[in-house]
Amino acid sequence: MARKIDPMRRALPISEWPTVDCNAWQAALTCGDAFEDGGGAVDWAAKTRLTNISHYGRWLGYLRWRGLLGDEESLSDRVTRDRVRDYVNHLEMIVAPHTCVSMLIGLKVMMQVMTPESNWNWLQKVCNRIQRAAKPTSNKLSRMRPTTEIFKVALRELRRLPSDPLSKKDALRYRDALMLAFLASRPLRRKNFAALELGRNLVKVDGGWLLTIPAEETKTGQAIAFLLPEILVPWLERYLVVRKFPVPGELSSKLWLSNEGKPLNGNRVWSRITKLTQRLFGKSINPHLLRDCAASTLANSSSDLALAAAPLLGHRHFATTERFYIQANNLEASRRFNSILSKLRTDETR
Repeated sequence: MARKIDPMRRALPISEWPTVDCNAWQAALTCGDAFEDGGGAVDWAAKTRLTNISHYGRWLGYLRWRGLLGDEESLSDRVTRDRVRDYVNHLEMIVAPHTCVSMLIGLKVMMQVMTPESNWNWLQKVCNRIQRAAKPTSNKLSRMRPTTEIFKVALRELRRLPSDPLSKKDALRYRDALMLAFLASRPLRRKNFAALELGRNLVKVDGGWLLTIPAEETKTGQAIAFLLPEILVPWLERYLVVRKFPVPGELSSKLWLSNEGKPLNGNRVWSRITKLTQRLFGKSINPHLLRDCAASTLANSSSDLALAAAPLLGHRHFATTERFYIQANNLEASRRFNSILSKLRTDETR
């Protein structure tokens, strides 16, 4: 039996949107040509579309719950300051602060593409004010660690495991420790990390390994090109042997595999990393928080290295990372980060 959703929390699917909303959304998705511009949502990534559809559906669900939804109003007339204020008060009672901000931003961007003739500066200012005031429900600073510490502990965990041959249980522990070391040194978004494929995204070059992700597969539309730290290479190459769990059929080319030989998805990667870091550090550090750790480590090392944070994280602009400007590419950023991690070599040989 499907779980019943509380009407005050329900997001309306497109099939339940009023006609005026459906028409406006279709117009936003209309492709242009040499003479006419396309709709504002044409270039959105599929995940971005789904996220914003969900946020807009939540707004419509709220209006229906309040008895305020109908085809008689235009989209612009429906989104008033008073209604948005009431909507924010409603969200603040049932969701976390940053979730409230995300939902409001989703409403704003949908209105911008569905009613491009209207001025939504006032809604943008509301989003900005609420975002500045939002306080996280958990203190992520208390869970953060310097990347050098995380990387060192991950390598220590790899060394702690017995020599070949590894049992299946130890091979899975090896995989998890390597994933942590990999994410500490190259803090990819979990979707890209889980999708890494040998021979396509990870290629051996001149005794090292080059990691590449094409622009169409990244959140920002920016291609990624990283060199793996030299210190990580022997651990990766050993994993390529132990990852061959005794399972029937041809081995997947995906890098991260389960004990059944199936590719791990992003949620499974998240779960394994948080469980491992909980055990190693006493507090869980999820893959996204590892990105914060990397940026903080670079920033604390020097102002010059701080500028490498944006390309290392795959951000289009450094403003996304620390509200500063940057001119660097991610290959150079990876080389700079390698210089920090290479200082651990002395500890590695002890």
